[in-house]
Formats: sequence, C-alpha cells, structure tokens
Amino acid sequence: MNPQLKSLIQLQKIDNEIVELERGKAAIPQQIESGKAGIKEKQAQLKKAQDTLTELQKKRKDLENDVIIENDHIAKTKTKLGLVKTNKEYSAILSEVDTVKEKILILEDQELELMEVLERKEKELPSLKSNCKEQEEIFNTYKLKKEAEAERTEKELEIIRPRRSQIGSSLDAKLLGQYNKLFKARDGLVVVLVHENICQGCHQKLLPQQVIDVKMGETVNSCEQCLRILYWEETNESAVPK
Repeated sequence: MNPQLKSLIQLQKIDNEIVELERGKAAIPQQIESGKAGIKEKQAQLKKAQDTLTELQKKRKDLENDVIIENDHIAKTKTKLGLVKTNKEYSAILSEVDTVKEKILILEDQELELMEVLERKEKELPSLKSNCKEQEEIFNTYKLKKEAEAERTEKELEIIRPRRSQIGSSLDAKLLGQYNKLFKARDGLVVVLVHENICQGCHQKLLPQQVIDVKMGETVNSCEQCLRILYWEETNESAVPK
C-alpha cells in the first residue's frame, strides 16, 4: 500500500478518536449541570417546607397575640362594672364580655388546629433534610466522577495529539489539506474502503479501471462522486466494512 495512503488511514483513525474524546469532554459540564436537577428539586422541597413552617409559626404567634388582646379587652371591660348605674348598662357590659369570650374560644380553636398542622409539618422536616443531604452527596460523588473523567480525557488527548501531528507532518502538504477539508465536510469519514467495486462513503459504483488502481494501492485515488480517498483491504472483501 502507498505509504501516504497508509498514513491517511492512520490519521483518520486518530482524528476520529480525538473527535470522540473532545466531544465527550465538552459534554461533561452540561452533564454536571443536568446532575443538579435532582438536588435542586430536593432543595426546593425543603425550602418550601421551611417557608411553610415559618408562615405557620407566624400565624400561631398572631393568634396568641389576638387571645392576649381579647383577654385584656375582657379585663378592661370588667373594670367598668363598678361604675355602672343601671341594670341595662350592667347587662350590656356582661354581654360584651361574653362576646369577647366566644371570640377567644374561636381563636383558641384555630390555634389548636394550627398547632396540629404545625406538629405534622415539623415531623416531615427531618426526612426532607435527610433526603436533601443524600441527594447532595450523590451529586457531589457524580461531579467528582465527571471531573475525573474530564481530567482523564485531557490526558488521553495530550498523548494522542502529538501522534496526530507526527503523522500529519509525514504527509504531502497538498494531500493533507485535501484530507483536512474533507474531514470537516464528510463528518470524519474521508478514507473509505472499496467493497464489491462500490465506494463505501457514497455507495456509488466505481469504474473498473479505478477499482484496479485502488487494489494495486500504488497511488492515492479519490472517488469521483464524493471525493473521498479510497483504499482496498483483501481481508475485508468478503464482508461489508463498517
């Protein structure tokens, strides 16, 4: 096989490895960001529960203050009893006291109901905190794993890139330029096998003479249809190559 053609096959293999490694590395930040979804959900649940508790505690405090105010109201109203001069005034004051007492009972019932809800919500909080912490630990482990993967990938690239440069420097400049242009245009598939007289890049039938030239492997041949560089492997003649 033509040495230049052999180098092109090796170059394509390395370039595709580089593309895969770079693509994998580039995807890692988004993967880490996506991994935050679970933890954000648990944090949102915890915050909502904490906000609800704060609101319930405030309502309870407001009810307690309302009861204190109404009890003060009763105490002040009762002081008027010693000043009344008629039965009508006396009855009016007692009626006012009874009305306030009923109001206090309603407030106390509301407070009891609120305390039951508050107690239930407080019992739910430890579980939510535990779930949140567990999700944080899972995410942190995942993040460390992905960061290690990114570091490992970069080290692989540091090894493979010089190999790519070495092979590239061994190629004819014009041929390398042709290859680089096609690599971008043909999604990394530049050097392709010929199988049953068909280019495995565009799947078009080749002229008999070109097939003979490719089989001989003395020169670099390109498909007239897709311009990909062609080569032949005797061992792959009986099977359609990948």
